[in-house]
Amino acid sequence: MKPDAVQSPTHAVAKRGVVAQARRLMQNLSWLAPAAMLSSKGGRDFGRQIEASLAEIREGDGVLRLQIRKRDAAVVVSVDHYEEMVRMKALCAELVDRVREKEIAGASDKYEALYQRITSPDSRRAADALFAATGEELRQSYTPGKTETL
Repeated sequence: MKPDAVQSPTHAVAKRGVVAQARRLMQNLSWLAPAAMLSSKGGRDFGRQIEASLAEIREGDGVLRLQIRKRDAAVVVSVDHYEEMVRMKALCAELVDRVREKEIAGASDKYEALYQRITSPDSRRAADALFAATGEELRQSYTPGKTETL
């Protein structure tokens, strides 16, 4: 990965929208691929030439799959790549918080509308009339539903 492609941590959320920032980070994470698609190196070779292996990571794609006994054992990433993943994690947490806030605001709006309807003067008059009705008035106002008979 090129050093200029990695963005330093800033408060970009204040400058740009969160979605725009997420799109940019996702573009920067284009190196993130399934382990099987990464270039690989044997664990023994990596350990014996660790400085050269780390230089290869820094100068190459920034990611290397380590294999031990021909089995995938680990994925080593550069510090820059790791920092990008940390930024994406923080951004995802912020997006989840914003979605939760919108859901709560929507539920609050529905509750407020229901409360206004229940406490409206029309509802109050209807409730007062219902509780003031005599038995005879209730019998006269009764109409059977589709499943009821007289």
